[in-house]
Amino acid sequence: IPAGAICPGGTAICIEWESMSESQIKTSHSTEHRHGGLGQLASTAICGNDITSSCLYVSALAIGYAGRWDPACLIFVAGTLYLFRSIYAEVVGALPLNGGAYNALLNTTSKYRASIAACLTILSYMATAVISSNEAMHYLHSMWTGLPVIPATIGLLALFMVLAIIGITESAVVAIGIFLFHLGSMFLLMAFGVYALSSTGLEVLWTNLQTPTGRDLESVVFRIRGRNAGELWL
Repeated sequence: IPAGAICPGGTAICIEWESMSESQIKTSHSTEHRHGGLGQLASTAICGNDITSSCLYVSALAIGYAGRWDPACLIFVAGTLYLFRSIYAEVVGALPLNGGAYNALLNTTSKYRASIAACLTILSYMATAVISSNEAMHYLHSMWTGLPVIPATIGLLALFMVLAIIGITESAVVAIGIFLFHLGSMFLLMAFGVYALSSTGLEVLWTNLQTPTGRDLESVVFRIRGRNAGELWL
């Protein structure tokens, strides 16, 4: 806009733009985004922690319910969520905030319905926290049999409640450490699995596949589907 020109709306003060080439504009934008950004590793770690923690521990719980049908149940859950991928991408891309269901409904429907979704989301978060804490204490109980599981679960929840109340923030460095630890654990587990498979062969696998689950497939699939879908959405 030339200096001194009359701008739309009657404003006489205009900004004189310097001529900039396309490469200069791209350089300016890339520099602007480079400063203050998390970086690829930190961003991947924050997203990856959700997948390598919630989804993986739910997969372990699914084995207890489904037994040999666990892979089929997980594939069914993944296929169901794949059908909703465009909806998830649109909502998260437009409203990248905590409480995605509440924000999405608040912008598309009434506050009453959004409040119901918020209440259900809070219940889902609480259930996830209780299940995660209880499973962690069960793992610790397997190493220390004298640990009382229920009181330890309550204590762990109280600890994180205090941390949330005092306003502790999430650290990208800590997220990277947790992510690398998860990946290292997964690679170590796969390495031992390959070693065990090469040592014992497929006899244990075929034996497990022939072991009955004690439950009908339909109830197992829908029970695992609800639990896994909720965890993947969170």
